[in-house]
Amino acid sequence: MTKAKAGKPSAAKKPSTKKPTPKNEEAVPNPRVEALEDIKLRGLFLHGYAITINAAPVIFDTEEFRGLVDQFYEENRDVVTPAIHRACRENYEFFMTMVEKALNHFNTPPREDP
Repeated sequence: MTKAKAGKPSAAKKPSTKKPTPKNEEAVPNPRVEALEDIKLRGLFLHGYAITINAAPVIFDTEEFRGLVDQFYEENRDVVTPAIHRACRENYEFFMTMVEKALNHFNTPPREDP
């Protein structure tokens, strides 16, 4: 019977020197996605204040809404055109759809061509 050397642990007991790596690259939050999610939540919050009992169409012409649309445009000029910006200022549902579309754009990993 042989003894294990006192100075070296056996191969089964070696401590791991590998650093744990995130399984998903999206583990690090994207600041652009976080900003879009903030805009989305603030838009939903504004809509919650605008719901009326008679369910009439709500026209968003508040300073908060215009500021939110302008912030969305300024932070996302690479995916939002001036025409979309104008349309967002006139239509809440369209604005929220564009925010969702921008979120999907930045959350979708780039496709690799075969």
